[in-house]
Amino acid sequence: MTSRGKLYGSDHYKDECNFKETLLVNNYNTYESAAYPGMFIGISRTGKVKRGNRVSQTMTMTHFLPRIMTLY
Repeated sequence: MTSRGKLYGSDHYKDECNFKETLLVNNYNTYESAAYPGMFIGISRTGKVKRGNRVSQTMTMTHFLPRIMTLY
């Protein structure tokens, strides 16, 4: 994520690639940029990525369900 909140893919690992995962009381996860606190990953209903500086942790577009792995 850039300093302007735009999410992007990179071939090389940078400090901007770190995200802080937070488990909410409603069992959803949010992902906040470690390099730029207060900027969250958000996806709209149509599947477009929203800028991190335009969304907050309380918006449902930033809530993701954790994937639970089961071992057989």
